[in-house]
Amino acid sequence: KPAGNYVFDPRNLGPNINSPLLEYWPSLSIDGTELVFTRRVNGNNEDFFISKYKNGQWQPAEPAAGNINTTQSEAAQTLSADGQWMIYPANGRKDSYGNYDLYMSQQTPEGWMDTYHFGGLINSDQWESQPSLSSDSKDLYFASRRPGGYGGIDIYVCHLKPNGYFSEPENLGPDVNTPGDDQCPFIHADNQTLYFTSNYWPGYGDDDLFFVRKQSNGEWSKPINLGYPINTVGKEGTLFIAA
Repeated sequence: KPAGNYVFDPRNLGPNINSPLLEYWPSLSIDGTELVFTRRVNGNNEDFFISKYKNGQWQPAEPAAGNINTTQSEAAQTLSADGQWMIYPANGRKDSYGNYDLYMSQQTPEGWMDTYHFGGLINSDQWESQPSLSSDSKDLYFASRRPGGYGGIDIYVCHLKPNGYFSEPENLGPDVNTPGDDQCPFIHADNQTLYFTSNYWPGYGDDDLFFVRKQSNGEWSKPINLGYPINTVGKEGTLFIAA
């Protein structure tokens, strides 16, 4: 069915990407030739898998090279525009403050190598997950259950400071966050349009996909539901929009 000027025609990525296991949270490199996603393996363990686009098709996905995948869970990643950095949540690590914490990994000749735990300014003893890095790498959005929000899961943003570190998280406020769960943020390459899911803003059923746009005064517009057929009475999850 038409969705704006486009035809809504979902296509399965096929057996080189999908398997009998769970695959979710896709990320594309800026040139669209590398797909990184999360796969649940060995029960509840989550790992990163990567596929290259060659000869008109996605190649068989392989576990991310390097030391980024462990026997604990790594999931829900975001890539920097140059493809050199990955920010992601991980669970159960010795340096964790509790539950999922945010980490950063660098692309090296040996693969993805862990380099940085974001520490107590960003991580808490609660759940921090689902990061989304802006195309200029200056804004880091993520979801958290930390206290002091509007209820349930809220979306936060950190801003890159001149010293190269991110600022303390800021709650996006009541134009985005609600007493329900607002999560799965994705900041578009335009750095103005933020997509997210909510089970509270008016929708078609369970979690729906919405977007807000940053206004000239820096505030967010009211959320706009992406509508049917993208949203349904079921639960809609994360999305990724190519540049």
